[in-house]
Amino acid sequence: MKKKEKHTFYNFQFKHTAVKVTNHPNIQSVDVAEALGIHPIMLYRWRQEMREGKIEDNDSEARSLSKLQEAQAKIRKLEKELKRVREENVILKKAERLFPGKKPTPSDS
Repeated sequence: MKKKEKHTFYNFQFKHTAVKVTNHPNIQSVDVAEALGIHPIMLYRWRQEMREGKIEDNDSEARSLSKLQEAQAKIRKLEKELKRVREENVILKKAERLFPGKKPTPSDS
């Protein structure tokens, strides 16, 4: 039986960074390929495709999704903080009713 080949798909950012590193005068493409765990031929092909404009930035959707997830996480964090502040305000209003003569002044803190 033949072993089924596993295909790995690399995103634009990975390819772009790999090609950019190979353009450094003191770095050999073979070393970059070895460090990234890819075959040197693949790296040479990416370099050629970049020169010819065949590799396009198709990761904009992935980046948009990432930004959306970051925004959603920030919203959740801000909602938690808002809930905490509202609870503190309720407590302070109750305390104000219990101790009407004591008003905090800016110098008390």
